[in-house]
Amino acid sequence: MSKRRLISSVLAVVMIVSVMMVALVGCASSSKTLKIAMLPKFKGENYFDACKTGALEAIDELNKDGKTVEFLYDGPPQDQATNQKQVDILEGWIAQKVNVIIVSPNDPTAIAPTLKKAQSKGIKVLTYDADAQADVRDMFVNQVASEGIAEGLVAALAKGLKDRGYDNSKTANIAIVSSAKTDANQQAWLASIKLLLAKADYSFMKINNEETDVYYPGPDETANQTQCGTLIGRMGEGADKIQGAIGLTSMATPALGSQYQSATQKPDPTKIYMTGLATPNAIKAYIKDDTNPMKSGVLWNCMDLGYLAVQTGFQLNKGTIKTDSAKITASRLGDKDIKDKVIILGDALIFDSKNVDQFNY
Repeated sequence: MSKRRLISSVLAVVMIVSVMMVALVGCASSSKTLKIAMLPKFKGENYFDACKTGALEAIDELNKDGKTVEFLYDGPPQDQATNQKQVDILEGWIAQKVNVIIVSPNDPTAIAPTLKKAQSKGIKVLTYDADAQADVRDMFVNQVASEGIAEGLVAALAKGLKDRGYDNSKTANIAIVSSAKTDANQQAWLASIKLLLAKADYSFMKINNEETDVYYPGPDETANQTQCGTLIGRMGEGADKIQGAIGLTSMATPALGSQYQSATQKPDPTKIYMTGLATPNAIKAYIKDDTNPMKSGVLWNCMDLGYLAVQTGFQLNKGTIKTDSAKITASRLGDKDIKDKVIILGDALIFDSKNVDQFNY
């Protein structure tokens, strides 16, 4: 064999080997597992369980479509729903080098340094259900605009109180059970509620004293039951009583219903009205009980919220959408608009005895 032919043969072998190596690297890259981690405010509660169900549906769809996606899910128990507990979980995921973190912060300010750390490691950070500071997350998957939640709650309360004879000639005192004062969502909803109460259609309802008539039990179940029990004891007919109550969390609203149910001295249910944010199953029994003044609830499709959060995280990681994109096509949910790095799932849902049986979450 001539020297020229030998060199040509060697070059050909090198080229074949190079092509094979590129192909192998490409296969390895395409089969690399994408890790998506979801952190609720706390575990063991039907609202976040429903979000998790939707998230798992999205993960299953992605894997059936040929993607390789691993889902990690963890959160503090309800009685330990603190920022530090969330940070501890996040630090573990950062060390594992997950690709996407989806979090509902208990404290949007305190969690910020840890989310910024995750971003510095190349992790896509999304918030869902509750937001953090805008500069420490890539996108916020919001269930509904705060104005929409407030409108749904205030409209439901106004209708219930009007049905009981309250109007501009007979005003109604109302109270609100929120979460912790650090919770960004509840504070935004409360601000929107107060703006609505100043409008003519709703001005017959009043929060007389924010110090005493807005409760902040936080995410602790016992504290919610205790403070809702105190509120039920203050309800009834009369200028010194509370006639309407709104639960601003999926723990507070069922607590209002159960505390009324167990009260030894119950206020007349034809003189008071209660509503709030909750999953339909959590308050269905109270809504269908004619002796309980909890007659409606307000929420959104929790499963769709979890589904949309995972779809958004996956597409951000893959580059299908970017933080400056104007919309996302989220599989079965269709197109959703993105504005200022915020995606809104949809409108609030008001459910009552007429439609509560249509929902199973």
